[in-house]
Amino acid sequence: MDKKGACRFANVGIAVGLAAWLVVSAAAQVRKPADDESLLNAERLHRLGLRYADQGRYDDAIRVLREAVQIDPGYVLAYNDLGYVYHTAGRRDEAVSSYLEAIRLRGDYALAWNNLGVAYSASGNYESAVEALRQALRIKPDYAAAFYNLGTAYYKAGRTAEAVENLLNAVRLNPSYADAYLSLGVIYTESGRYAIAVEALKQAAALRPGSAPIYRSLGLAHQKAGRLLDAVEAYRKAQGFSPDAEVCNNLGVVLDLLGRRREAIESYEKAISLTPNYGEAHYNLALAHLRAGEKDKALRQYATLKMVAAGLADEIFGLMHRDKILSAARE
Repeated sequence: MDKKGACRFANVGIAVGLAAWLVVSAAAQVRKPADDESLLNAERLHRLGLRYADQGRYDDAIRVLREAVQIDPGYVLAYNDLGYVYHTAGRRDEAVSSYLEAIRLRGDYALAWNNLGVAYSASGNYESAVEALRQALRIKPDYAAAFYNLGTAYYKAGRTAEAVENLLNAVRLNPSYADAYLSLGVIYTESGRYAIAVEALKQAAALRPGSAPIYRSLGLAHQKAGRLLDAVEAYRKAQGFSPDAEVCNNLGVVLDLLGRRREAIESYEKAISLTPNYGEAHYNLALAHLRAGEKDKALRQYATLKMVAAGLADEIFGLMHRDKILSAARE
């Protein structure tokens, strides 16, 4: 349990690197030209559905893709892409049904097995996800995205060693796989392997230098390793790409630990401006004001905390009335 009076930081890197890779059929792979006019019409609808999906018009995409498979019930690629659009629109059960139909029509369709695994994983059915993704890899052993997704499913199921093994396979097959390096960095950070986490995240940053999620995960790894100046640099880069309340809060914690209290206060205030009800940032700001002897300002944060995070407000109240201001950063 965290100690009272210690700064509160967010483990901002945990989820961001673990998004699954769904794959849509490439338009160039649609099918060989057909003589039958109805099949040509199905292909036209398929291409139109993909364009609608690219534009975020998911209802329209679903409508025309369903028309395509009604015209041609054996249209495997259209079933896969219909599943993709259902999944993207948050209709996971319908996505699973579409992928299963694609697989029924073509059992060796690795792409559909991969996408089925992603859909199962997103629904919390990790056992089925693992089986589907393993099948994709049996069909296509060099399928880097399937290794990535299998690693993600294992991670979500709490099977960290297997997650790392599969993510390493993904980067072995595709050394430019930034998301896999990011996910490895996240897992290594969680496991306390900070040096190797930093290396993985630096590799991700080299591949995708403008990514805020990568730099905030790198900041967290540096922070937990006690490399505070490196953490400040990474968090500031993350802020520059995409302002984020948790990053601002974490940056404030690190600046506080470095004794740069005024900068820390500014960072906490920035976090609150981005997310006004962010309890941890209000707590840290109140604590910083207390340490600076600014009890009136701390009281204002306490009043806000009573509304947004009563438990944290009680901690601040106790510190104020016992005049007990602790300085150790929370780990």
